[in-house]
Amino acid sequence: MFVSDGLGDRPSARLDRRTPLQAASTPNLDEIARESMIGSLYPVAPGVTPGSDTAHLSLFGLDPYVYYKGRGPFEAVGAGLDLSEGDVAFRGNFATVDDNVKVVDRRAGRSLPEARQLADYLAANLKVDGAHVLLKSTTEHRFALVIRGTGLDASVSDTDPHRAGERLAVCKPTSQTEAAVRTAQLVNQVTQRAHELLSSHPLNSERIQKGLPPANSILLRGAGKYTRLPGFGSLYGLRAAAVTGTAMVRGVCCMVGMDSPRVPGVTGDKNTDITAKASAALSLLIEHDFVFVHFKATDSAGHDRDPEGKVEMVEKLDELVGRVLDGLRGDEVVCVTGDHSTPVDIGEHTADPVPLLVHAQDVYGDGERFTEAGSAFGRLGRLNGSQLMPVLMNQANRIRKFGE
Repeated sequence: MFVSDGLGDRPSARLDRRTPLQAASTPNLDEIARESMIGSLYPVAPGVTPGSDTAHLSLFGLDPYVYYKGRGPFEAVGAGLDLSEGDVAFRGNFATVDDNVKVVDRRAGRSLPEARQLADYLAANLKVDGAHVLLKSTTEHRFALVIRGTGLDASVSDTDPHRAGERLAVCKPTSQTEAAVRTAQLVNQVTQRAHELLSSHPLNSERIQKGLPPANSILLRGAGKYTRLPGFGSLYGLRAAAVTGTAMVRGVCCMVGMDSPRVPGVTGDKNTDITAKASAALSLLIEHDFVFVHFKATDSAGHDRDPEGKVEMVEKLDELVGRVLDGLRGDEVVCVTGDHSTPVDIGEHTADPVPLLVHAQDVYGDGERFTEAGSAFGRLGRLNGSQLMPVLMNQANRIRKFGE
Protein backbone atom coordinates (compact mmCIF):
# COMPACT_ATOMS: atom_id res chain seq x y z
CA MET A 1 0.00 0.00 0.00
CA PHE A 2 1.40 3.36 -1.13
CA VAL A 3 -0.12 6.39 0.58
CA SER A 4 0.89 9.80 -0.70
CA ASP A 5 0.13 12.40 1.96
CA GLY A 6 -2.17 15.20 0.81
CA LEU A 7 -2.24 13.72 -2.70
CA GLY A 8 -5.69 14.90 -3.76
CA ASP A 9 -6.18 18.34 -5.29
CA ARG A 10 -8.50 20.56 -7.29
CA PRO A 11 -8.00 22.13 -10.74
CA SER A 12 -5.70 25.12 -10.31
CA ALA A 13 -5.57 28.20 -12.52
CA ARG A 14 -1.83 28.21 -11.91
CA LEU A 15 -1.65 24.81 -13.64
CA ASP A 16 -4.00 25.68 -16.52
CA ARG A 17 -7.02 24.26 -14.68
CA ARG A 18 -5.27 20.97 -14.00
CA THR A 19 -4.46 19.23 -10.72
CA PRO A 20 -0.83 18.42 -9.91
CA LEU A 21 -1.56 14.76 -10.77
CA GLN A 22 -2.84 15.82 -14.18
CA ALA A 23 0.07 18.20 -14.77
CA ALA A 24 2.78 15.76 -13.70
CA SER A 25 4.54 13.18 -15.83
CA THR A 26 3.62 9.87 -14.16
CA PRO A 27 4.48 7.00 -16.52
CA ASN A 28 4.62 4.35 -13.79
CA LEU A 29 1.33 5.29 -12.16
CA ASP A 30 -0.39 5.59 -15.52
CA GLU A 31 0.89 2.22 -16.70
CA ILE A 32 -0.32 0.40 -13.61
CA ALA A 33 -3.61 2.34 -13.68
CA ARG A 34 -4.41 0.87 -17.08
CA GLU A 35 -4.27 -2.61 -15.52
CA SER A 36 -6.02 -1.74 -12.25
CA MET A 37 -9.39 -1.15 -10.69
CA ILE A 38 -9.68 2.52 -9.85
CA GLY A 39 -12.04 4.62 -7.80
CA SER A 40 -12.30 7.47 -5.34
CA LEU A 41 -11.71 7.20 -1.61
CA TYR A 42 -13.11 9.29 1.22
CA PRO A 43 -10.36 8.64 3.80
CA VAL A 44 -12.85 8.85 6.68
CA ALA A 45 -16.30 9.63 5.23
CA PRO A 46 -17.97 12.08 2.83
CA GLY A 47 -17.97 15.60 4.18
CA VAL A 48 -15.25 14.87 6.76
CA THR A 49 -11.96 16.75 6.47
CA PRO A 50 -9.47 14.29 7.95
CA GLY A 51 -6.19 14.86 9.65
CA SER A 52 -3.41 12.50 8.65
CA ASP A 53 -3.80 10.78 12.01
CA THR A 54 -7.52 10.01 11.76
CA ALA A 55 -7.14 9.19 8.06
CA HIS A 56 -4.45 6.57 8.64
CA LEU A 57 -6.44 4.94 11.43
CA SER A 58 -9.36 4.69 9.02
CA LEU A 59 -7.22 3.37 6.14
CA PHE A 60 -5.94 0.63 8.45
CA GLY A 61 -9.51 -0.31 9.37
CA LEU A 62 -9.81 1.31 12.81
CA ASP A 63 -12.78 3.59 13.35
CA PRO A 64 -11.22 6.96 14.31
CA TYR A 65 -14.41 7.92 16.15
CA VAL A 66 -13.67 5.04 18.51
CA TYR A 67 -9.89 4.84 18.65
CA TYR A 68 -8.64 8.37 18.12
CA LYS A 69 -7.49 9.93 21.39
CA GLY A 70 -5.41 12.81 20.03
CA ARG A 71 -2.43 13.07 17.73
CA GLY A 72 0.24 13.54 20.37
CA PRO A 73 0.77 9.86 21.25
CA PHE A 74 1.29 8.94 17.57
CA GLU A 75 3.90 11.67 17.22
CA ALA A 76 5.68 10.59 20.40
CA VAL A 77 5.74 6.86 19.61
CA GLY A 78 6.90 7.64 16.08
CA ALA A 79 9.71 9.78 17.42
CA GLY A 80 10.97 6.81 19.40
CA LEU A 81 9.73 7.75 22.85
CA ASP A 82 8.65 4.80 24.98
CA LEU A 83 5.18 5.68 26.27
CA SER A 84 3.31 4.23 29.21
CA GLU A 85 -0.41 4.11 29.93
CA GLY A 86 -1.50 7.50 31.24
CA ASP A 87 1.21 9.60 29.57
CA VAL A 88 -0.08 12.78 27.94
CA ALA A 89 1.68 13.51 24.66
CA PHE A 90 1.72 16.51 22.32
CA ARG A 91 2.99 17.29 18.87
CA GLY A 92 5.05 20.43 18.83
CA ASN A 93 6.68 23.04 16.63
CA PHE A 94 9.68 25.19 17.24
CA ALA A 95 8.43 28.70 16.51
CA THR A 96 9.51 32.33 16.39
CA VAL A 97 7.84 34.80 18.75
CA ASP A 98 8.49 38.50 19.36
CA ASP A 99 9.06 40.25 22.69
CA ASN A 100 5.31 40.19 23.37
CA VAL A 101 5.16 36.41 22.66
CA LYS A 102 3.25 37.12 19.49
CA VAL A 103 3.88 34.36 16.96
CA VAL A 104 5.91 35.63 14.00
CA ASP A 105 6.55 32.25 12.34
CA ARG A 106 4.83 29.02 13.47
CA ARG A 107 7.65 26.95 11.95
CA ALA A 108 10.74 29.08 12.67
CA GLY A 109 11.49 28.98 8.97
CA ARG A 110 10.42 25.31 8.53
CA SER A 111 13.95 24.24 7.58
CA LEU A 112 15.64 24.08 10.98
CA PRO A 113 18.95 22.20 10.96
CA GLU A 114 19.44 23.08 14.63
CA ALA A 115 16.21 21.34 15.66
CA ARG A 116 17.79 18.18 17.02
CA GLN A 117 20.30 20.08 19.16
CA LEU A 118 17.61 22.39 20.50
CA ALA A 119 15.33 19.46 21.27
CA ASP A 120 18.10 17.62 23.12
CA TYR A 121 18.86 20.77 25.08
CA LEU A 122 15.24 21.17 26.13
CA ALA A 123 14.95 17.48 26.99
CA ALA A 124 17.87 17.80 29.39
CA ASN A 125 16.77 21.07 30.99
CA LEU A 126 12.97 21.25 31.00
CA LYS A 127 11.90 20.65 34.60
CA VAL A 128 8.46 21.07 36.14
CA ASP A 129 7.15 20.28 39.59
CA GLY A 130 5.57 16.88 40.08
CA ALA A 131 6.01 15.51 36.56
CA HIS A 132 8.67 14.35 34.12
CA VAL A 133 9.05 15.88 30.64
CA LEU A 134 10.25 13.88 27.63
CA LEU A 135 11.03 15.58 24.32
CA LYS A 136 12.44 14.41 21.00
CA SER A 137 12.97 16.00 17.59
CA THR A 138 11.20 14.48 14.58
CA THR A 139 11.46 16.23 11.18
CA GLU A 140 12.19 19.82 10.18
CA HIS A 141 10.77 22.13 12.89
CA ARG A 142 8.70 19.41 14.59
CA PHE A 143 9.11 17.49 17.83
CA ALA A 144 7.12 15.36 20.23
CA LEU A 145 6.67 16.17 23.91
CA VAL A 146 5.37 13.93 26.70
CA ILE A 147 4.35 14.82 30.24
CA ARG A 148 4.54 11.83 32.56
CA GLY A 149 3.13 11.72 36.06
CA THR A 150 0.14 10.72 38.12
CA GLY A 151 -3.28 12.28 37.77
CA LEU A 152 -2.96 13.69 34.23
CA ASP A 153 -5.72 14.35 31.70
CA ALA A 154 -5.37 15.17 27.99
CA SER A 155 -8.50 17.35 28.06
CA VAL A 156 -6.50 20.56 27.55
CA SER A 157 -6.30 23.18 24.81
CA ASP A 158 -3.40 23.94 22.47
CA THR A 159 -0.80 26.62 23.08
CA ASP A 160 -0.48 26.91 19.29
CA PRO A 161 -2.72 29.77 18.05
CA HIS A 162 -2.58 28.09 14.60
CA ARG A 163 -1.80 31.33 12.79
CA ALA A 164 0.94 33.92 12.80
CA GLY A 165 0.23 37.35 14.26
CA GLU A 166 -1.48 36.07 17.41
CA ARG A 167 -0.05 35.69 20.89
CA LEU A 168 1.05 32.33 22.19
CA ALA A 169 -2.10 30.74 23.58
CA VAL A 170 -2.53 29.86 27.24
CA CYS A 171 -3.30 26.20 27.77
CA LYS A 172 -6.67 25.74 29.45
CA PRO A 173 -8.54 22.67 30.72
CA THR A 174 -11.40 21.62 28.45
CA SER A 175 -13.00 19.58 31.20
CA GLN A 176 -13.53 20.47 34.83
CA THR A 177 -11.53 17.60 36.29
CA GLU A 178 -8.75 18.30 38.74
CA ALA A 179 -6.41 16.30 36.52
CA ALA A 180 -7.15 18.50 33.48
CA VAL A 181 -6.57 21.67 35.51
CA ARG A 182 -3.24 20.30 36.74
CA THR A 183 -2.19 19.20 33.26
CA ALA A 184 -2.94 22.65 31.81
CA GLN A 185 -0.83 24.25 34.53
CA LEU A 186 2.06 21.91 33.72
CA VAL A 187 1.80 22.70 30.00
CA ASN A 188 1.99 26.43 30.70
CA GLN A 189 5.02 25.92 32.93
CA VAL A 190 6.72 23.87 30.22
CA THR A 191 5.95 26.50 27.57
CA GLN A 192 7.24 29.40 29.64
CA ARG A 193 10.41 27.58 30.66
CA ALA A 194 11.08 26.47 27.07
CA HIS A 195 10.83 30.08 25.88
CA GLU A 196 13.36 31.17 28.51
CA LEU A 197 15.79 28.38 27.62
CA LEU A 198 15.54 28.86 23.86
CA SER A 199 15.77 32.64 23.93
CA SER A 200 19.22 32.47 25.51
CA HIS A 201 20.56 29.57 23.45
CA PRO A 202 23.68 30.40 21.37
CA LEU A 203 22.27 28.64 18.30
CA ASN A 204 19.45 31.16 18.18
CA SER A 205 21.90 34.03 18.50
CA GLU A 206 23.70 32.60 15.47
CA ARG A 207 20.44 32.32 13.52
CA ILE A 208 19.63 35.97 14.23
CA GLN A 209 23.10 37.03 13.05
CA LYS A 210 22.48 35.11 9.81
CA GLY A 211 19.14 36.86 9.31
CA LEU A 212 17.19 33.69 10.11
CA PRO A 213 14.16 33.51 12.41
CA PRO A 214 15.14 32.25 15.88
CA ALA A 215 13.50 29.09 17.21
CA ASN A 216 12.81 30.82 20.50
CA SER A 217 9.54 29.21 21.56
CA ILE A 218 7.47 26.05 21.28
CA LEU A 219 3.88 25.52 20.19
CA LEU A 220 2.02 22.48 21.52
CA ARG A 221 -1.13 20.90 20.11
CA GLY A 222 -2.93 17.59 19.70
CA ALA A 223 -2.88 16.50 23.34
CA GLY A 224 -3.66 12.83 23.72
CA LYS A 225 -3.48 10.20 26.41
CA TYR A 226 -1.62 7.07 25.41
CA THR A 227 -3.67 3.90 25.09
CA ARG A 228 -3.09 0.64 23.21
CA LEU A 229 -4.71 -0.08 19.83
CA PRO A 230 -5.74 -3.36 18.16
CA GLY A 231 -2.95 -4.72 16.00
CA PHE A 232 -2.76 -5.90 12.38
CA GLY A 233 -2.12 -9.44 13.58
CA SER A 234 -5.38 -9.65 15.48
CA LEU A 235 -7.37 -7.69 12.91
CA TYR A 236 -6.19 -9.37 9.72
CA GLY A 237 -3.76 -12.14 10.62
CA LEU A 238 -1.02 -10.27 8.76
CA ARG A 239 2.61 -9.62 9.55
CA ALA A 240 2.82 -5.95 8.66
CA ALA A 241 5.63 -3.45 8.19
CA ALA A 242 5.90 0.23 7.28
CA VAL A 243 8.42 2.51 5.57
CA THR A 244 8.04 6.15 6.56
CA GLY A 245 10.15 9.08 7.62
CA THR A 246 7.27 10.91 9.29
CA ALA A 247 7.09 10.50 13.05
CA MET A 248 3.32 10.72 13.38
CA VAL A 249 2.72 8.13 10.67
CA ARG A 250 5.37 5.84 12.14
CA GLY A 251 3.60 6.20 15.47
CA VAL A 252 0.26 5.08 14.02
CA CYS A 253 1.98 2.16 12.30
CA CYS A 254 3.82 1.08 15.44
CA MET A 255 0.69 1.35 17.56
CA VAL A 256 -1.21 -0.99 15.19
CA GLY A 257 1.59 -3.54 15.36
CA MET A 258 3.63 -2.82 12.25
CA ASP A 259 7.39 -3.13 12.22
CA SER A 260 8.76 0.27 11.20
CA PRO A 261 12.55 0.35 11.00
CA ARG A 262 14.34 3.67 10.68
CA VAL A 263 15.94 3.74 7.24
CA PRO A 264 18.87 6.11 6.65
CA GLY A 265 17.93 8.76 4.14
CA VAL A 266 14.18 8.16 4.47
CA THR A 267 12.78 11.45 5.74
CA GLY A 268 9.46 13.20 5.98
CA ASP A 269 10.37 15.94 3.51
CA LYS A 270 11.11 16.50 -0.17
CA ASN A 271 14.68 15.26 0.18
CA THR A 272 13.67 11.72 1.14
CA ASP A 273 15.79 9.03 -0.52
CA ILE A 274 13.35 7.10 -2.69
CA THR A 275 15.97 4.52 -3.63
CA ALA A 276 16.45 3.69 0.05
CA LYS A 277 12.70 3.75 0.61
CA ALA A 278 12.02 1.36 -2.27
CA SER A 279 14.82 -1.00 -1.20
CA ALA A 280 13.50 -1.08 2.36
CA ALA A 281 9.96 -1.84 1.17
CA LEU A 282 11.12 -4.75 -0.99
CA SER A 283 13.30 -6.14 1.79
CA LEU A 284 10.47 -5.98 4.31
CA LEU A 285 8.17 -7.80 1.91
CA ILE A 286 10.36 -10.90 2.17
CA GLU A 287 9.22 -11.63 5.74
CA HIS A 288 5.97 -9.64 5.93
CA ASP A 289 2.55 -10.11 4.35
CA PHE A 290 1.74 -6.41 4.14
CA VAL A 291 4.04 -3.44 3.54
CA PHE A 292 2.91 0.16 3.87
CA VAL A 293 4.93 2.88 2.12
CA HIS A 294 4.28 6.50 3.07
CA PHE A 295 5.30 9.55 1.01
CA LYS A 296 4.95 12.91 2.77
CA ALA A 297 6.24 15.64 0.44
CA THR A 298 3.07 16.03 -1.67
CA ASP A 299 1.29 17.30 1.44
CA SER A 300 4.01 19.79 2.34
CA ALA A 301 3.86 21.32 -1.14
CA GLY A 302 0.08 21.59 -0.84
CA HIS A 303 0.35 23.38 2.49
CA ASP A 304 2.97 25.72 1.00
CA ARG A 305 0.57 26.52 -1.88
CA ASP A 306 3.31 25.52 -4.29
CA PRO A 307 1.76 23.97 -7.42
CA GLU A 308 5.05 23.44 -9.23
CA GLY A 309 6.52 21.91 -6.09
CA LYS A 310 3.60 19.52 -5.77
CA VAL A 311 3.95 18.50 -9.42
CA GLU A 312 7.62 17.77 -8.74
CA MET A 313 6.75 15.68 -5.69
CA VAL A 314 4.07 13.74 -7.60
CA GLU A 315 6.75 12.87 -10.13
CA LYS A 316 9.04 11.76 -7.31
CA LEU A 317 6.21 9.57 -5.98
CA ASP A 318 5.85 8.09 -9.46
CA GLU A 319 9.54 7.20 -9.49
CA LEU A 320 9.22 5.58 -6.05
CA VAL A 321 6.26 3.47 -7.18
CA GLY A 322 8.15 2.44 -10.32
CA ARG A 323 11.22 1.34 -8.35
CA VAL A 324 9.10 -0.86 -6.09
CA LEU A 325 7.09 -2.32 -8.95
CA ASP A 326 10.30 -3.28 -10.74
CA GLY A 327 11.28 -5.41 -7.73
CA LEU A 328 7.99 -7.28 -7.23
CA ARG A 329 7.27 -10.85 -8.34
CA GLY A 330 4.06 -9.78 -10.03
CA ASP A 331 1.51 -11.69 -7.95
CA GLU A 332 1.18 -9.07 -5.21
CA VAL A 333 -1.81 -6.82 -4.59
CA VAL A 334 -0.75 -3.18 -5.00
CA CYS A 335 -2.73 -0.20 -3.76
CA VAL A 336 -1.96 3.49 -4.37
CA THR A 337 -3.98 6.28 -2.76
CA GLY A 338 -3.76 9.33 -0.48
CA ASP A 339 -4.73 10.04 3.09
CA HIS A 340 -6.51 13.30 2.26
CA SER A 341 -6.55 16.18 -0.21
CA THR A 342 -4.41 19.30 0.28
CA PRO A 343 -5.27 21.55 -2.68
CA VAL A 344 -2.46 23.95 -3.61
CA ASP A 345 -4.86 26.89 -4.00
CA ILE A 346 -6.20 26.39 -0.47
CA GLY A 347 -3.15 25.25 1.49
CA GLU A 348 -5.16 23.16 3.94
CA HIS A 349 -6.82 19.75 4.10
CA THR A 350 -10.24 19.41 2.49
CA ALA A 351 -12.97 16.77 2.52
CA ASP A 352 -12.46 15.99 -1.18
CA PRO A 353 -12.01 12.31 -2.08
CA VAL A 354 -8.60 11.05 -3.19
CA PRO A 355 -7.83 8.81 -6.17
CA LEU A 356 -7.56 5.08 -5.48
CA LEU A 357 -5.89 2.32 -7.47
CA VAL A 358 -5.94 -1.42 -6.73
CA HIS A 359 -3.86 -3.73 -8.91
CA ALA A 360 -3.66 -7.51 -8.97
CA GLN A 361 -3.16 -10.21 -11.59
CA ASP A 362 -6.85 -10.97 -11.88
CA VAL A 363 -8.54 -7.55 -11.90
CA TYR A 364 -10.26 -5.74 -14.74
CA GLY A 365 -8.24 -2.77 -15.90
CA ASP A 366 -10.33 0.38 -16.18
CA GLY A 367 -7.85 3.21 -15.79
CA GLU A 368 -6.16 5.54 -18.26
CA ARG A 369 -4.25 7.89 -16.00
CA PHE A 370 -4.04 7.99 -12.23
CA THR A 371 -5.82 11.30 -11.60
CA GLU A 372 -8.69 12.62 -9.52
CA ALA A 373 -10.97 12.99 -12.55
CA GLY A 374 -10.13 9.61 -14.07
CA SER A 375 -10.60 7.80 -10.78
CA ALA A 376 -14.09 9.21 -10.29
CA PHE A 377 -15.52 6.80 -12.90
CA GLY A 378 -13.69 3.59 -11.98
CA ARG A 379 -15.36 0.32 -11.03
CA LEU A 380 -14.37 0.66 -7.37
CA GLY A 381 -16.78 3.57 -7.12
CA ARG A 382 -16.47 5.63 -3.97
CA LEU A 383 -15.30 3.96 -0.79
CA ASN A 384 -14.79 5.12 2.76
CA GLY A 385 -11.37 4.58 4.30
CA SER A 386 -12.55 1.81 6.62
CA GLN A 387 -13.68 -0.22 3.59
CA LEU A 388 -10.24 -0.27 1.97
CA MET A 389 -8.55 -3.08 3.91
CA PRO A 390 -11.45 -5.51 3.36
CA VAL A 391 -11.26 -4.77 -0.38
CA LEU A 392 -7.51 -5.47 -0.38
CA MET A 393 -7.92 -8.59 1.74
CA ASN A 394 -10.53 -9.88 -0.68
CA GLN A 395 -8.30 -9.24 -3.68
CA ALA A 396 -5.53 -11.15 -1.89
CA ASN A 397 -7.98 -14.03 -1.23
CA ARG A 398 -7.56 -13.60 2.52
CA ILE A 399 -11.03 -12.33 3.38
CA ARG A 400 -12.97 -14.09 6.11
CA LYS A 401 -16.35 -15.48 5.21
CA PHE A 402 -19.35 -13.70 6.69
CA GLY A 403 -21.85 -16.28 7.87
CA GLU A 404 -22.11 -19.92 6.73
